[in-house]
Amino acid sequence: MRRKRSWLRWGIQAIMLAVVAVFITLAIKHGTDQLRSSPDALAWDRIRWPQLFLGILLAASAIFPAGIAWLQTLRDFRCKVPILHGFYAYFLGHLGKYVPGKAMAIVLRVGYLHRLEVPVRPTILSVFIETLTSLASGSILGALMLQTMPAPLWLKGCALACIPLAAATLIPNTFRWLIARISRSRLGAMPEHVAQAIGWKLMLRCASWSMLGWLLHGTAAWMLLMAIYSDGDLANAQAWSACVASNSLAALAGFVSMLPGGAGVREMVATWGTTTLVPMPVALASAVVTRLAVIVAELLILGLLALWVWIIPGWRSNIPLDYYERGT
Repeated sequence: MRRKRSWLRWGIQAIMLAVVAVFITLAIKHGTDQLRSSPDALAWDRIRWPQLFLGILLAASAIFPAGIAWLQTLRDFRCKVPILHGFYAYFLGHLGKYVPGKAMAIVLRVGYLHRLEVPVRPTILSVFIETLTSLASGSILGALMLQTMPAPLWLKGCALACIPLAAATLIPNTFRWLIARISRSRLGAMPEHVAQAIGWKLMLRCASWSMLGWLLHGTAAWMLLMAIYSDGDLANAQAWSACVASNSLAALAGFVSMLPGGAGVREMVATWGTTTLVPMPVALASAVVTRLAVIVAELLILGLLALWVWIIPGWRSNIPLDYYERGT
């Protein structure tokens, strides 16, 4: 019976990963098809390779801050997660966003940590906190940066008006209310120390890490835009802020759309933002290149973490989360 359950568990995991692989392949194909549709916008002989490689590195580094915030939240919830296993679960969950709906991202992340005997309910709540604080931070940053762009006044006004709504998501009482609702659901009561851990320190820390991630992501898009477009001077603060604003708002629009990875919606919003700097075909090519760079970075980092966690055994994969904080 135990062997049968083991095979069943592995079978379900294999099916989920196969579904994720299919949708990631479709996302990459969609991006490459978009690039082929406008060959004049991406001339390989005119690419600035240093900016391209720096943009890819920044795109990879932009994924980590929110993951750090999530692991710190788990620590505050008294969930002991080894660092590398935690990051592996985090990047594994990232792949789930390319599947329709958003449930797969949670299932992959929480499911892996559950195998390490990490409590399910606090883990689910930590994912909600990480996701909502990330979206709120991106919305606030995008709305503020939008004020520096040549956008209509009504749009700037609407963006500013949405800042208080986004900021309300960062209020600890919002998540304490969520805990009360979860306690009355089938998931059951949440440990008391979880509610006690949710305070301004936790929320502002998560928001700060997320803000850093959005700034890095926007800077990566800026670098990639300069890499593929050499006909204009984009090395200025206005171009940088436009890239940060358009990519932050594009990610929010993609999440709200509920499409796999926000396909199409993210590119449309990002393209709209950067058309104030470059011609529309170049703006579209830049948005697609940025999306592909993020996908490639996620796959490479997950592959390295999988190699370390699953294939290379040793003490390094079992370093506890608070190892470096203890100074041991």
